[in-house]
Amino acid sequence: MSSESVYAGRFLGEFRELGHGRTDGPSLRDCVRREGEAYEADLVRYLRAGSLPAATTSRVHDILSSGNELIGGLHLLTDGEWFWYTDLAHYVEHYHVPLDARFVDHACDRGWRPPQLSDIELARIADAFFPDDGSAPVVADGGQ
Repeated sequence: MSSESVYAGRFLGEFRELGHGRTDGPSLRDCVRREGEAYEADLVRYLRAGSLPAATTSRVHDILSSGNELIGGLHLLTDGEWFWYTDLAHYVEHYHVPLDARFVDHACDRGWRPPQLSDIELARIADAFFPDDGSAPVVADGGQ
């Protein structure tokens, strides 16, 4: 996203190995750990329960598995403040990939339950990412 955007620095999981990641993003392979944090199951549930401002017809596969197993459809999720793609929960659950501590604190402070955003809130977010005025959509510039 542009630095002027209210959502700047609020993208998670933009690993450079992923087709929807950033070329200058962190390495997913370097983030793999043998064990997760005690709160990992709560975090995975939070990630899976986000609201959906944008869906695609793309499918994503596990790039770390030897069989390149299908994870599912690629969709953008949010809690209204942070953004991530649907495959992130998979990498946290199966490979214990750590996330930005600010996000973890944020999710914990919400009792590991993201708010379900209204259609109006989701439309406002979608408009920020996909403007109808002919301007370029915002591009993420966030961390891990």
